[in-house]
Amino acid sequence: MTKSSLSSKADESVTTGAVMPWVSLRKHFRISLYVFITIVIFGIPFAWFKGKPYYSSTAVIYVAPRVANILQENKEQELASYQQYKQFIDQQTSTITRYDILLSALKKMGDKRFVWQLPSETDRRAAERLQAALIILPVKDTYSISVTLESDKPEGLADIVNTTVETYIEKVHEGQSIYASKERVSVLYEQRDKFQNVITERKNRLAALAQELSVTTFVDGVANPYDKLLANTQLAYSEAQRSSMAAEAGLLLFENPTDPKKASIALDAVVADIVYKDQGLFSLKANMYERRSELVQQISGLDPSHPGYALIKKQLEVIEFEVVEATDQVTKDVKHMLVEERRSKVTLTRKIEQDLLDQMTAQKKNAAWFSTYYNEALTLNQDIKRYYNQLESVENRIGFLELESKAPGAIRMDSMARPPEIPTRGGRKKILFIALIAGLLAALGVPIIIDMLDRRIRTVGQAEKILGYKPLAAFLDAGQDDRSLRVIADQRRRLALALLREHKQHGKPSSLILMTSVNHNSEVTSQAMDLAMDYKNIDMRAVVVEVNPLKPDQRYVSTHTAGGLLSLIIDPNLAISEVVSPANDSYPDRISIGLSTKDLLFGYQRLQIALEKIAEIYPLVILDAAPILFSADVEFFTNISDITLLLIAAKKAKPGEIKRAVQLLERIDPKVMGFVVTGLEIFHGGGYYSSIAGGNSQSQQAEANFFGRYFRKNNDH
Repeated sequence: MTKSSLSSKADESVTTGAVMPWVSLRKHFRISLYVFITIVIFGIPFAWFKGKPYYSSTAVIYVAPRVANILQENKEQELASYQQYKQFIDQQTSTITRYDILLSALKKMGDKRFVWQLPSETDRRAAERLQAALIILPVKDTYSISVTLESDKPEGLADIVNTTVETYIEKVHEGQSIYASKERVSVLYEQRDKFQNVITERKNRLAALAQELSVTTFVDGVANPYDKLLANTQLAYSEAQRSSMAAEAGLLLFENPTDPKKASIALDAVVADIVYKDQGLFSLKANMYERRSELVQQISGLDPSHPGYALIKKQLEVIEFEVVEATDQVTKDVKHMLVEERRSKVTLTRKIEQDLLDQMTAQKKNAAWFSTYYNEALTLNQDIKRYYNQLESVENRIGFLELESKAPGAIRMDSMARPPEIPTRGGRKKILFIALIAGLLAALGVPIIIDMLDRRIRTVGQAEKILGYKPLAAFLDAGQDDRSLRVIADQRRRLALALLREHKQHGKPSSLILMTSVNHNSEVTSQAMDLAMDYKNIDMRAVVVEVNPLKPDQRYVSTHTAGGLLSLIIDPNLAISEVVSPANDSYPDRISIGLSTKDLLFGYQRLQIALEKIAEIYPLVILDAAPILFSADVEFFTNISDITLLLIAAKKAKPGEIKRAVQLLERIDPKVMGFVVTGLEIFHGGGYYSSIAGGNSQSQQAEANFFGRYFRKNNDH
C-alpha cells in the first residue's frame, strides 16, 4: 500500500458477511426447493422398502476386577489400575465375536441354529454374519459388558445370544484357567528334570575340585585361601627383608670398610658403655680400689727411703696394672662378642629372607593353578544356586497350575437374554422423518455451499478483508430498488466531498483524479460522470476525460465536437472548447478519447501537456481509464495523477484479481490512493444495506464506517 491513502486501515476483526444463510436461501430458493423435493421423493420409497421393525435381545456379562485364587494370588491376572482393567474389558469385547467362539456356539445350538443360519448358507458365512451383527459394548460405570443382537425377526434371538455368551465364558475359562494346562505342566516337568540333571552334574564336579584343592567350602565374597597364604608369605618376606636390612645396618655400624675410623669410634662407645656397666669388672675394681686405699694409708706416713715404702709402692703398681689388664680384657671380649653377634644376626636374617623368597616363588607358580580351579568351583557354586532358584520356580509353577486350573474365573453370566416382545427401532415413519430432516438440512445447506463456492466478492467486508483498508465508498447497484437511489446519492456526495478536501489540501489549482477498475463492466464511466455531475451541483467545475482505448463509450460523443483527447495530442494549438462536449441535464462536461489508438495510447509527453492544458480550465479533471489489469497505459496515468481510485465491482471481481491490481498499484506507488466498491446488492434476507434501504436510523451511523479518515502521502519520504 502507498504511504498515503484516502482509505483508513481495516479493523482486525472485520466481518466479511460472505455467509448469510437466509439470503442464500432466498437467492437460490428454487434450487433449495428442488433439493428438498428430490430427497423427499427418494425418501418415501426408501422408507417403504427399508422401514422394517427391528427387535433386540441383550445379555449382560460380569467381569470381576479381581480374581480370588485357591492357593495364592495370581499376579498375572491382577489388574493394578483402571487403565489396565479398561484394556482388559476392550480385549474381552473383541474376544466375544471371535470366529471360533461363534462357530462353536452355532454348532452347540444344533437344529436351532437355523433360526439364524439361512438354508443355503455355510457355517462359516453364518458365523461371519453373526460376527458382524452382534453389538458388544461395555456398560458405563459398571463391571459389565452387554451383548446385543438385532433382527427383524424376534424368534430365537435370546437363544442365539445366550448360547454365544455361554460358549464365550467356557472358552475364556479354559484360557484363563491355564490355557493348555496339561501341555504346560508337561513342559514344566521336562524343565524340572533338566535342572535336576544339571545340578547333579555340577555338584559332582564341585566335589572333585574340593578334594583336589583341599578346600571344603567355596563362598562368594570371601578371599581365596591360597591368596591369603600367598599374602601372609609376602608379608613375612617383607618383614624378613626389613630385619635383614636392620641387621646389616647394625653390623655396618661396627664394621665399615669405607670408614673404619668412624666404625671404631661407634664400636668403642658401645663397648665402653657395656664395660662401664659390667658387674664383674665393677666388683674387681671395687676390691682393688679398697686394697689400694689401705696401701695408700700405709704409705702416707712413710718416707720414700723407708724399706716398706718401695714394697707398698710396688703393690700399688700391681693393683693398677691388674685393673687396667682386667678392663682391657673385658673390653676386648665385649668388642668381639658384639661384632660376632651382629655378624651371626646378618647371616640368620639373610637365610630367612632367602627361604621366604623361595617359598613365595613356589606359591606364585601354583597360584594360577589354584585360582583357576577355585574360580571354577565358585562358578559351579553360583550355577547350582541359580538352578536351584529356577527349579524352585518351576516346582511352584507346577503346583500352581495343577491346583489353580480348576479355580472359578473372573467372567460370568450376569443377566441372560430374554425373548423380545416389542420392536426397539425401525419403522417407516422414522425413516420418513429422517428423510424430511435430511431434505430440510440439504435445502438449507446447498444454497449456502453455492454461495461459498462463488469466489466473486459480494460484500464490502470481503473487499476490506482482502485489501486491509476500508473502501472510501461503497455504491449499491442502482437497478435494484428505488429506495437505493437516496443511499447512492448520499454515498456519491460523501465521495465527492472527500476528494474535494484532498484537492484543497494539495494547495494546487487543479487535481487529476484517475478512476480505474479491476476488470471490465465495473461502472467506471458511470461513476466518473455521476461524480462530475455531483461536483456541478455543488458549483465545482469538473470534466471527465476518456482515456480508455479498449472500450470507448458513446456517451462521450456529442454533435457539438468532432475531436477528442487525441486531437489535442496531434494539434497542440487546438482549443480545449473544441474537444469538450458541453454538459446537459444527463451528462457533465466530457472529453472523448477521439481517434482510434489500436488499444494503446501514444505520445505520453504530449498527452501529459494536453491534460495540464485541460487542468488550467477545470479545477478537477477526472480520468476515465481502462482496467489496470488489461491496460498498461493506466500505469502512466497513475504516475501523473494526484488521486487514484480503484473501483472494485461486486459480483464480478475475484480476490486474486483484486490482489494483482493492488500489487500493480503498489509497484507504481501513486500519490494518494483509495478504493471504491460498486454494484453492491441489497440482500433482502439480511445485511447492512438492506437496513439502510429500509430507512433504519441505526444504519445511518453504520454507513459512516465506510468513509474513514484518509492518509496523506508525504512527498518528502
